[in-house]
Amino acid sequence: MKEYKNIKVGYIPDCEIEYNKKKYLIHDVIDGEDILVDTDKNYPVLNKVLKPSKYRINDGCIYQHSCGACQFMHVSYEHELELKKEYINDLFKPFHLKKIININPMPSPYNYRNKSIMTYKMSKSKKVVCGLYQEYSHNIVTVDNCMLQKEESNNIIKNINQILTKNKIMPYDERTRSGIIRHIYIRYGFNSNEIMLVFVTNGEMFPGRNNVIKDIIKANLGITTIIQNYNSRDTSIVLGDKEKVLYGPGFIYEKVGDYKFKISPKSFFQVNTIGMKILYDLALSKSGITKNDIVIDAYCGVGTISIFAAKYAKQVIGVELNKDAIKDANINAKINNINNIQFIADDSTNFMTHLAKNRTKIDVVIMDPPREGSTKQFINAIGYLKPKRVVYVSCDPKTLKRDLYTFINNGYDIDSIECVDMFPKTTHVEVVALLYLKDIK
Repeated sequence: MKEYKNIKVGYIPDCEIEYNKKKYLIHDVIDGEDILVDTDKNYPVLNKVLKPSKYRINDGCIYQHSCGACQFMHVSYEHELELKKEYINDLFKPFHLKKIININPMPSPYNYRNKSIMTYKMSKSKKVVCGLYQEYSHNIVTVDNCMLQKEESNNIIKNINQILTKNKIMPYDERTRSGIIRHIYIRYGFNSNEIMLVFVTNGEMFPGRNNVIKDIIKANLGITTIIQNYNSRDTSIVLGDKEKVLYGPGFIYEKVGDYKFKISPKSFFQVNTIGMKILYDLALSKSGITKNDIVIDAYCGVGTISIFAAKYAKQVIGVELNKDAIKDANINAKINNINNIQFIADDSTNFMTHLAKNRTKIDVVIMDPPREGSTKQFINAIGYLKPKRVVYVSCDPKTLKRDLYTFINNGYDIDSIECVDMFPKTTHVEVVALLYLKDIK
């Protein structure tokens, strides 16, 4: 054991210590604390907090030390927001923004996730259990009450484990590539109360499947549809290419604001339903869309932002590479009786480049790319098309920062940046940047 006093911590709540002339990272600490570190193990770990920070909370997640998925479980939500605000403002300091970047909080930092993915294994007591991967490894930490998942999802997980154990359904073993159940994937409709359960199996064979489905229905867990997804590949990707509906319609509906959306197993849908409404309202308030505007919604998923934007615009064109998502997007437009949207299945960069070659008139671009951000070709195409405003929604502030420099080189300035805390208790945050064409502000 060794004491470390008045430790220094960056944005990610880890401190660096030195022991036996080697440096190690210690998790779950707060700036200024005194800690006791257990040095008897292969890798030093936090043993005890000797002088706790006033921001430390004691009712955090019991799995935090072993799981590592949530970095702020030991920190009060108010302090977490302060840390995120400080981090974001420091990250974007080189742009010399006129206003401080603010962060919109969630009503509650817990039980906000509408999506749950759990990985399976056999316990030492020969029971089927599931959990989350330990940080930087494929070791499964058994978790049956995640504080970020909806309470109903946690209840379903516990019951499914019992049903699988009762029916002697073997979990998948990565080493031998044998067994049946790899993952379960749950989607919970916060506003619709509809629930989708997906079994991800090691191939099409699922012995005992009918008995499992009967037991699930008998348990009355509120599940409205059950799907089996086949994934026999040696991969960490959860879903395979093929699936079969075992119960119900094979999808769920969810309502966000005034709109209803169909969600299929492979469709992208924001994991925070409450935060999604806050995020989209913020993005559209910045867009300044008028009734004469033609709007591009790039990386549109199942068309959520497109549908929110349609009532303000003359026409919205949604672009998404995932064909399943585009199918759902077209259905979502019909469900909501919206006629001024066109959805196109295409790579967003390819589509924007094509528009640039044809000199198509575009007034506003809304873009919500994946975590790796957009591409230079996409942004260069925007620079050629010269839409008057671009609203960039990003789940990774670092890739947003990188892309903003490319926008500036293409004749755009940053009007404002604002955040939505879509992922409380983690270091992730959603950022919305409004850019305008220099010549026409």
